[in-house]
Amino acid sequence: MAAALAWAGAAAFLICLLVRKIAPYPRWDLLACLVFSAVAFLAWWLRATGRWRSRLGGVAPPAFGLKMGRRWWPPLRSACVFFAAWGLFGPFFLLGISAGENTPQLTTITEHDYRYTPVTITKIHHRYRNQSKSGTTYTYAVTVEAPGPGGHGRTLRLTGEAQSSSGNWSTGTRLSGLYAPDAPSLGIILTPRRHLDSLLGGPASPGEMALLAAFSAIPLILFLLLVRSGAKEWGEPLTPESAFGDSPARRLRVRIAGGTAGPCAASPTSPKASRGGQKERSEAKPRLTPALRLSSSEGSRDLFIDRCLDPQALADALEYRVGWLYWAPTAEEPPNRCVAALLVLDDDRYVCGLTPPGSDAGLPQGEPADLLPGAGTRPLRAVGPYALWQPAVHGPGMYGFGLGFLSVCLIVAGVGHDGGPLLGMCFATAVAGPPAGLVTILCRRTVFLRRLARQV
Repeated sequence: MAAALAWAGAAAFLICLLVRKIAPYPRWDLLACLVFSAVAFLAWWLRATGRWRSRLGGVAPPAFGLKMGRRWWPPLRSACVFFAAWGLFGPFFLLGISAGENTPQLTTITEHDYRYTPVTITKIHHRYRNQSKSGTTYTYAVTVEAPGPGGHGRTLRLTGEAQSSSGNWSTGTRLSGLYAPDAPSLGIILTPRRHLDSLLGGPASPGEMALLAAFSAIPLILFLLLVRSGAKEWGEPLTPESAFGDSPARRLRVRIAGGTAGPCAASPTSPKASRGGQKERSEAKPRLTPALRLSSSEGSRDLFIDRCLDPQALADALEYRVGWLYWAPTAEEPPNRCVAALLVLDDDRYVCGLTPPGSDAGLPQGEPADLLPGAGTRPLRAVGPYALWQPAVHGPGMYGFGLGFLSVCLIVAGVGHDGGPLLGMCFATAVAGPPAGLVTILCRRTVFLRRLARQV
């Protein structure tokens, strides 16, 4: 619920910009949306860290056991992060346009008795050619002749800049501009009429709305394609039979003994990769990966889980649970390469991961598993969802996200809108803060896993 409210604040932020793109600073409507999202995130953080214990969480860690779906969710994290970043870029992009056009010149002109009327170019001072991947545009620095105050044939000579997609403007070209007849020293803002309403406190221009709609349609189409491609898989209940098919699988009776970390050489997931040559298979390098330590009467095995998970927190939530570990060893695979495995607990929950297949390492090999279709196995549910806060991993990385959020708040408050370098610094921090936070989280996760591996 808290995450949904935070996204509702981001959606309200975008709607406020669409309805009223430019307004005097500070933008209290945008600040209210940011505060709403911040409070929702704070509620999520309090619950994820266990500081706020709800009835749903019970005595277990609050991120486990709240809901259990059929699908193992961690592999979808990359897609979710992509959609989230793409979704947040839209409001930030429109905020950048708003801040760039909400200039002190516009504010001062609209404080006077402004006028919007056709003007004539009398002199072209400079013409700049702007080349980009989207095309070529031209920026003109011109002097124009505009009607003066009173409308008695008096004219004013005003200077301004204008952009054009063509480079054929010349003296005598007619444009439209916004200016204050009683304050000619303020200059003139040359802009098309379709863009005028957004400058005067109206909604975003039709072109900007169309661009934003096209930009937003891309993740929506990708999401629909993802849902369509996985609809059959998501609709079917997960069982060991559906996970391993006709492959000769093995199973081992195990108990959750704790969390650890170790090197894991992942098995190829695509048929094309699995049909690669021996050279390709032997080049797989082990990667430090979190794991659940599973004990059995024959010995112990490690179930390597997704890198985003905290193995100690997951082991504590499933402490002393028993179940069956299923895996399907392949003779063609190198003995050091892990294969897909499925831990099925006695309460019909499961954990997906990888496990070493080779017997030369002294690992327990269990017994052959009779995975015949229609054997009466019950549908399984994934353990989770997992959203437990990891202080050692996420804490330092959140400084980058916090700086980015604070920078957006400063932009909305109007800091540096007078054209100083502070506005550029805020935008640079807002753009670089989240990526820096993600890099920090990745580095801290590696440090955490190394420390966990040394404890073994």
